[in-house]
Amino acid sequence: MFDFDTIKETIKQGFKQYMFPVGLILFQCVFIVLYAVHAKYGYEIDNNSTVIKTPNTPPDQGAVEYYYSFFQDVHVMMFIGFGFLMTFLRRYSFSSVSFNFLVATFVLEWAILVHGYVVDWDSETKSFSVTVKNLLQADFVSAAILISFGAILGKTNPAQLVILALVEVVIQIWNEHICVTYFCAYDGGESVYVHVFGAYFGLAASYSLQHKREVESPKESSSYASDIFSMIGTLFLFCFWPSFNAGTAFGDGRVRAITNTYISICASVILTFTVSALVGKGKEEIIHIQNATLAGGVAVGAVSDKNIGLFGAMIIGSLAGIISTLGYKYLLELLKKIHIHDTCGVHNLHGMPGVLSGLAGIVVASMSWKSLYTENLGPSCLSGGEHRSAGTQVGYQCAALLLTLGIAIVGGLLTGIFLRLPIFSTPDNDSYFDDSLNWHVPKDFVAEDSALGSLIKNILPNQMQLEEIPNEIALNPTTLEVIQETTFRH
Repeated sequence: MFDFDTIKETIKQGFKQYMFPVGLILFQCVFIVLYAVHAKYGYEIDNNSTVIKTPNTPPDQGAVEYYYSFFQDVHVMMFIGFGFLMTFLRRYSFSSVSFNFLVATFVLEWAILVHGYVVDWDSETKSFSVTVKNLLQADFVSAAILISFGAILGKTNPAQLVILALVEVVIQIWNEHICVTYFCAYDGGESVYVHVFGAYFGLAASYSLQHKREVESPKESSSYASDIFSMIGTLFLFCFWPSFNAGTAFGDGRVRAITNTYISICASVILTFTVSALVGKGKEEIIHIQNATLAGGVAVGAVSDKNIGLFGAMIIGSLAGIISTLGYKYLLELLKKIHIHDTCGVHNLHGMPGVLSGLAGIVVASMSWKSLYTENLGPSCLSGGEHRSAGTQVGYQCAALLLTLGIAIVGGLLTGIFLRLPIFSTPDNDSYFDDSLNWHVPKDFVAEDSALGSLIKNILPNQMQLEEIPNEIALNPTTLEVIQETTFRH
């Protein structure tokens, strides 16, 4: 006799187990068909053959040499910068860097398609071209999704990450298309359209996924080694951030974008070290140095290619470093009280500095000789087209920031609710921040709920305060000091 309950349970478990790889194969097949039918190479076309070219002339469509070096820099940021920045979780490093790899590549394929259909569609040829600039723009979209990934890191399975990316890419591209094409709100460094959008979409999704449940796990912690690996990501992002903000700029605007970002992110480093020492009573916190040091690159993004002056870039970067450091020190725990668990602190690195950048864009727009906003205007712009006044531009800069916040929050909430469906088998609190749920882990990875893991936890304290070493021991070169990993990161 057949046991139908057993068969049903077996099918159910098999579906949950293989939904992720089967789903990826199906998506890949669909992408292959869409690329075959509608995508074509975007070769270089001289758009200005009858125009005398100056340093401020926009580059030709498909200009490989103009965009490729910046595209490479941003590409490194997505895979090495973001990937290693998230490896601070001592028991989730496989997932952090590898799922970052997976999500980024999935988004790149999908974003090129969505951008082609929404922005670059040629109704005559029923196709769209893919240029190096499109590859760069796909990396920007990828950044938004990876920022959202940071908010829910360790609390989802791979299938949920892929679905989140699938939905968020469409919403992000439409939001930016509306703000750029019709609002004509400038944001050269994508601080509003990428950083603000990604941060608050991720936070809203985290809120929906958490659904008023407490997220408390001893596995949400770092070790000395994992924090060092995370710093690798920080340094890569720091070095390449000027390319991110200047990627699509041209002429004098590209020079300003590189220089302003360089100055602003240096200022945020200085202020982060300063504020971290002040709030830490003379000692630095590594979480501040890993993250808040980068806030200047986010905060200057919206006005990076504008004539804000080097002192202006330094002021923006300094404010961003202060705000971000204080956010990591005090806001993470406050957000938990309203059931918003932010694993990587994206609200402090991307959310608040991104809003600061949007506000800077609003202020600068009121000064047309500084914002040069007319360079961003075209016949499709609402309220005056190419002849829009400075006051009107201020209004649309504000509208773009508010629209982005609204769409990101609503979209994140709805996506999070969808990802809570039983079909996705959301991990429970005991499975959070643990690689063994999704990986074949090496022998030196001891599960904390195993007999050996329990023994280790009982023998060794959860938190170890380093004791002062007596002078006579410290001076003995043969003395070996043992440092145990800390348990809680925040």
